[in-house]
Amino acid sequence: MTENEALHRCGGGQGCHHVPAGVSRRNLLRGAVAGGGALAVGGIVLPTSAHAAPVFYNPFTAYAITDPWNPPEHNGVDFAMAVGTALPAPASGTIENIPYNGSAGHTVSIHHGDGYRSQYLHLSQFRLSNGTSVSAGTIVGYSGGAMGSDGSGNSDGPHLHWHVVNPSAVRQSPYDFMGSGPTPPPAQGEGLTLQKIAGAGGYTGALDGVPGTYTWRGVQQVVTGYGYTGPVDGAPGTYTYMAFQRMAYKGGYGGTINGVMDANTWKGVQTICRRFGYSGPIDGAPGPNTYAAVQRIAKLGGYTGPADGVMGPNSWKGLQRLFTGFGYTGPIDGAPGKNTYMGLQRMAQLGGYGGPVDGIPGDYTWAALAKLV
Repeated sequence: MTENEALHRCGGGQGCHHVPAGVSRRNLLRGAVAGGGALAVGGIVLPTSAHAAPVFYNPFTAYAITDPWNPPEHNGVDFAMAVGTALPAPASGTIENIPYNGSAGHTVSIHHGDGYRSQYLHLSQFRLSNGTSVSAGTIVGYSGGAMGSDGSGNSDGPHLHWHVVNPSAVRQSPYDFMGSGPTPPPAQGEGLTLQKIAGAGGYTGALDGVPGTYTWRGVQQVVTGYGYTGPVDGAPGTYTYMAFQRMAYKGGYGGTINGVMDANTWKGVQTICRRFGYSGPIDGAPGPNTYAAVQRIAKLGGYTGPADGVMGPNSWKGLQRLFTGFGYTGPIDGAPGKNTYMGLQRMAQLGGYGGPVDGIPGDYTWAALAKLV
């Protein structure tokens, strides 16, 4: 145990939970707005319902559990993570920040609108204001726990403590509420980024910011690569063009993978290029507009030059890096998991992302990916 979690019970029993100053427990329980499905606590309007248990995804699958759920000695789950790690919400809800919450230190409560709330303890920093509505996956704060640091409470080492408080004010393990999905749906802007990336993997659906199975298949194809095994040297040869043909398959090319770029190959490439600003005919005759779109695709492999339709060594290097892939080893099944997101984070490094490759994309991952599209 990295800390004395027993002290997190606020000097009382397992059922202790935070009530803001000036709010009596009676008023707290009587505070439901008639017919409105809301609860007013300390000026924060919190959603409520008839105690239907929430369904969580687990934002912390990539982190080792250092202290498991083991009441009464430990009424929570501890995850090992560095100070400053982004903390996604496990489900939708409303934020209540509790600074200097006794031995728990800085605590964020996420009220899930159903009489339950998640609590993350020992934060180094809050991110959102009280009363903010969040969806699953929204970053709500940053981990802490370094002994003696501001907001760490009685923690003696960096980690995150997570527990759930039920409507009876009793703590429960977060694992009691886990759903089957590994990751929540991305926000619309993030979904649009994914759909643009997926275009290089053969996705031809709508750019509506709502990624589905076909979007994720395209993303998985991109982060897997297209089988290129040659050097990233900016000098295209047979293996580069063979990878180009594998990409063209996603655009309708049905010929052989022989490294010879014919009109049918280019028609497939031009179809893919529609997702990257190409508006010319699908005629199999590449010109500057086709090549400009190809250069935009090359950005996914780290190309930073202009989309001027003149394919130079740096343009080809970007394509070769894209064809090599970004380390995804899972199936092309349209069901994103940890490996899919780790591949995206490796791709995001080309856009300046310097965080961990842990399969849990946060704001910095998405910002770096957006630069590539």
